[in-house]
Amino acid sequence: EDIGLPLLPWQRYVMQDMLTIDKNKMFVRKTNLLLTSRQQGKSHLARMRILAGLFLFNERNHVVISSARSMALTTFREVAQAIEDAPILKKELKSIRYANGNEAIVLKSGARLDVRAATRDSPRGATADFLFIDELREVDQVAFAAAMPVTRARPNAQTLLASNAGDAFSVTLNELRERCLAHPPESLGYYEYSAPQFAALDDRKAWAMANPALGILVTEASIQEALTTQTTEQFRTETLCQWIDSLQSPWPHGSVEDASDINLKMAPGPLTVFAFDVSPSRRDASLVMGQLLPDGRIGVAVLDTYSSQVAVDELAIAASIKKWADMYYPRMVCYDKYTTASIAQRLQNAGVQTRDVSGQSFYTACSDFHDALVNDRLRHSGQDLLIQQMANCAAKITPDAWRIVRRKSAGPVDIPIGLAMVIHILAQPVSEAKVYV
Repeated sequence: EDIGLPLLPWQRYVMQDMLTIDKNKMFVRKTNLLLTSRQQGKSHLARMRILAGLFLFNERNHVVISSARSMALTTFREVAQAIEDAPILKKELKSIRYANGNEAIVLKSGARLDVRAATRDSPRGATADFLFIDELREVDQVAFAAAMPVTRARPNAQTLLASNAGDAFSVTLNELRERCLAHPPESLGYYEYSAPQFAALDDRKAWAMANPALGILVTEASIQEALTTQTTEQFRTETLCQWIDSLQSPWPHGSVEDASDINLKMAPGPLTVFAFDVSPSRRDASLVMGQLLPDGRIGVAVLDTYSSQVAVDELAIAASIKKWADMYYPRMVCYDKYTTASIAQRLQNAGVQTRDVSGQSFYTACSDFHDALVNDRLRHSGQDLLIQQMANCAAKITPDAWRIVRRKSAGPVDIPIGLAMVIHILAQPVSEAKVYV
């Protein structure tokens, strides 16, 4: 308040807990993780903590790191502006350097603030009483491992890590959050403002839970606009602070869950198609099936999965598929000639009818998959692995079509790839036999 930069109620709550001291006047919270939606004032909280360290706590070294150097520089400039605008602070200022790569604020007391990049080498050699890492979701494990030791040489040092929710690729953030949720030590401060994981996107109570500055910095109207203009994945991570598996999911929100039917039964007899696929690592593979149901919909399921620490056994996979084929008598077994041609060749030698669904055909297959899912023409039994791999999916989009991509997805997607193939075949018109007398 003295310098005209008051804290919001939620910021005051977090700051009071984060700055708790023990009987030896040492900080109880050594490492602090703050998670909330964007535009809530995370950077302002960090700025005020930096100013407190520089002018009140006699901390000598402060370091700011972000996944993008421009974001770290924004925090740096905000701190510099706050000092220059407040006479009570400016009189303690020695210099501010804005030179590219050498940005620093130095006080007459010797206390200073420096900017470092989130890289393997940038933080090395630095020592800090306070470390602020912004956008942790974008910081990789190598950069994080290099940054964290900078506070070890100072017995009363603190670290503040800030972010909104991430996806399956946010490994650093995800691992730290898991530790925070699993009975963390007293030295680990954890502050999360997020909507319940399965809250409806238009649930205004969920908006308030994920946006502690609602009504002050952001309005319901601005959130409504974000809901209209952002993708579902962006809205969930950036506005609701909800965790997702892939930021590029091709499936409409909730569509996979809506297609689940725990009573789905698929026995031998109806028109059936199989498909199989192998992951890029060659460590995982799966066999899926699809059937035309009596109501005209397509039922799908995972028949078998295969895994290995090194590489799956193609001979064993072919033998397994032949066993299932002898049980269900599929019209054909689909595959991708660029990844599984050798297995398909073994099946052909065993008398199993196969069909390649790759290249442009796979683009069409993915469109058929999406169309069946969103138009309520698809049913699955809710198998955990099927749902998880559907959540892993990422899409490659071209001006005319899209397809599931293996390497940019958040995990294995051999099951959805197989499902796209069987749906593509079963979605085609079925000829009916006619007898003319």
